[in-house]
Amino acid sequence: MTPLAPKPSRVPLRHPGNRRIICPLSPAHIAGFAAFHLYVILLFVDLRSAPLPLLAFLLACVIAPFLPRIGFFLPIIGRGKPGEKGVALTFDDGPDPEVTPLLLDLLDRHSVSATFFVTGERAARHPSIIRDILSRGHAIGNHSYHHFPFLTLKGMRTLRREIESTQSVLAGFGVVPLAFRPPVGITNPLLWRVLLEQGMYCVNYSCRAVDIGNRRIGRLSEKVLKAVSPGDIVALHDVAPRHAGTERLMAEFDALLRGLKETGPEIVPLGRLIGREVMRRVGSPGEMHPAALFYDGLAADYDREQFCSPVSIVRKTEYALFEARLPSLFSPSDRVLEIGAGTGIFTLAIARRCREVTAVDISASMLEILKRKAAGEGLGNIRTIEGNAETMDLEGSYTVACAFSSLEYLTELRAFFSRLADHIEPGGTLYFITARRSLFRLFAQIGNAMRQGLWLKAHSRREIEDMLSASGFEEIRVTSHLLKSWVSGGILLEVAARRRIDPGTPADL
Repeated sequence: MTPLAPKPSRVPLRHPGNRRIICPLSPAHIAGFAAFHLYVILLFVDLRSAPLPLLAFLLACVIAPFLPRIGFFLPIIGRGKPGEKGVALTFDDGPDPEVTPLLLDLLDRHSVSATFFVTGERAARHPSIIRDILSRGHAIGNHSYHHFPFLTLKGMRTLRREIESTQSVLAGFGVVPLAFRPPVGITNPLLWRVLLEQGMYCVNYSCRAVDIGNRRIGRLSEKVLKAVSPGDIVALHDVAPRHAGTERLMAEFDALLRGLKETGPEIVPLGRLIGREVMRRVGSPGEMHPAALFYDGLAADYDREQFCSPVSIVRKTEYALFEARLPSLFSPSDRVLEIGAGTGIFTLAIARRCREVTAVDISASMLEILKRKAAGEGLGNIRTIEGNAETMDLEGSYTVACAFSSLEYLTELRAFFSRLADHIEPGGTLYFITARRSLFRLFAQIGNAMRQGLWLKAHSRREIEDMLSASGFEEIRVTSHLLKSWVSGGILLEVAARRRIDPGTPADL
């Protein structure tokens, strides 16, 4: 057995504080919480039935790991995005010197792009095949180092080592996989945290031939063609068959490709089907941060979600507050810094009223959409910078800095305000809208943790005022909005402040 590759240094989250926002809540946590409370209630109602909720939860925990599309422990991509009509071909367990080169030639003949979920051990043993996969335009994902069938039933240390070691091997070929497929598709409660630390996500499958690692390849193509439907991720294997010749396997693959071309659906790259990058090149722009990974995957549908889904109540309120401020906040001579610009929901309106906007965001995909929008409107005064505003070097001096529902991702907001103050001109304005700590907001934070694996921070009015005052701001005005009632003072804070000119000489806001 090939020994593990040297353990790489883990630097996916470039700021040590970022680790504290990782919070991989899942349906399993909610189910466990509910089962325990039902158990306690039933203790006082019917003692004999009290253990049933706990037993049901334990049964779900035993069954869920073996259901490759059920995201009980973590979000799992098992099909293409809604509306996608193609299918993606994926090959696991390779590279194999007997099968993979022939498969690559076959894919070339059919002009098909596939994704290879490789093991680190085999990748290290067959480097020329990995280079060939990449040179022919295919994508590579992480399939663990040794491919232990029940890897995810082991401890976190082994799980982390298997994933990191494969990342280290593949980095030597100039790529960093973002997609991880667990061996045999089995998941566990620990996997999401490890993937979040690495800036990765989990991809399983929705269609397979039940070939048991090419131990049973008879009628493989027929089985897949009968079962496949638009949006499917098809799982196959590029390893030598156990009980048949390689020629027979190639014939089955060829029949599958021909059948899909004749009857559809179209074969498309996995990244296109799921709307996410499968891998990145070493040194390419983009931070391996959970927030970047999440928003890169959401970018194409972000605007629709923000204004045509249940979360729209927050975004519409935020935009209404922004519009009311717009005439007095920006002037034609202003240089503006927007933190967390995203797809430009606020950026374009700002750019129409000021001299220059520097738009910072952690997601490359979101900024690409912003740039396309700006080009479509003929706006040439927007400069985009990809990176984590909390850790990147801010440059220049600005008359206005603003942020809209993005400061919740920062781990040390007080330190960030202090650093930001050095880049706002004396007398300049800081304007932002952020989450207010409240009971209603707590439920939103739980929802975000289940969706993104991150705990988004919320602050009280007093905390915001204290942090800004300590960072050199004055004339601080904080107002709360949305869902204000006797049990909640609102879930949004609108904040405006002036960069101090002189402690004894306040300026009008």
